Amino acid sequence: MAEPLVLELGAGFRDDEVRVLLDGREVWAGTGVSTDWSIGVAAVVPLPVPGGTGGRVEVRVGHRARGTTQLAGAPGTADQRLRCDLDPDGGMTLGPAPEGPWM
Repeated sequence: MAEPLVLELGAGFRDDEVRVLLDGREVWAGTGVSTDWSIGVAAVVPLPVPGGTGGRVEVRVGHRARGTTQLAGAPGTADQRLRCDLDPDGGMTLGPAPEGPWM
């Protein structure tokens, strides 16, 4: 059984409004998103992958950051976790999550 595809919102979030889009369609939105520094995660967002194919994931953090990444393929054949981190200057890192469980 394939693992679900998820996006971890990690370090650097502080009471942010966040929108996650898949191929231009909003699939998740949250307000007041803040990193819980005891676990290093602000939220874990499930990503629906229609038809089992890849797609383009976009993360928008209010007016301070925006980033995109391309999914490589179908669930079970590509990285099953993405991670998005923000640095203090508003730069975003978005891509495959490091090894290990998110929780």
